[in-house]
Amino acid sequence: MAFGINVDVIPPTASADIRLRAATEADTPAVVGLCKVSLSTTYGAFMDPERMRPWTDGTEVEDYVARTWPRMTVAVLGDQVVGVIALDQAVIDLVWVTDELRGYGIGSSLIRQAEATLAADHTEAELECFAPNLAALAFYQSHGYVEVRRYYEAASGADKVVLRKPLGGAIS
Repeated sequence: MAFGINVDVIPPTASADIRLRAATEADTPAVVGLCKVSLSTTYGAFMDPERMRPWTDGTEVEDYVARTWPRMTVAVLGDQVVGVIALDQAVIDLVWVTDELRGYGIGSSLIRQAEATLAADHTEAELECFAPNLAALAFYQSHGYVEVRRYYEAASGADKVVLRKPLGGAIS
């Protein structure tokens, strides 16, 4: 159980019960909690805990969410935030779904919503992913994103992959 979600009572059609809506400032504690847990469980498999400490133990996540919540969409099940996506210009800056609900189509719904928003002003979407995060890379590639470059990020100590997808929208 994470964030009070009892996964034993989530029906296989849970994605039908998910609502997407613009984030509000009141969502920031739930988004911070989701991000911190997801950071630890996902990045902990390949990143040195000391390199994650500013995000997991410091205020980096709180500061980020405080700045970006107006550009976030949240996925809500009942009254609980179970997923989030953030945009920055033509960049999908962050995508997280609570671990227990991955595979229910929530991430796909968030990506489609973000792409629809971006397509109004941009011809392509871009995102970055840690190279060792193979599940995330496969997810993005299954949604049509193609690797355009890799680089080493000193702060994390890991390689990152930049991916892009044409949207067919207007040029901003």
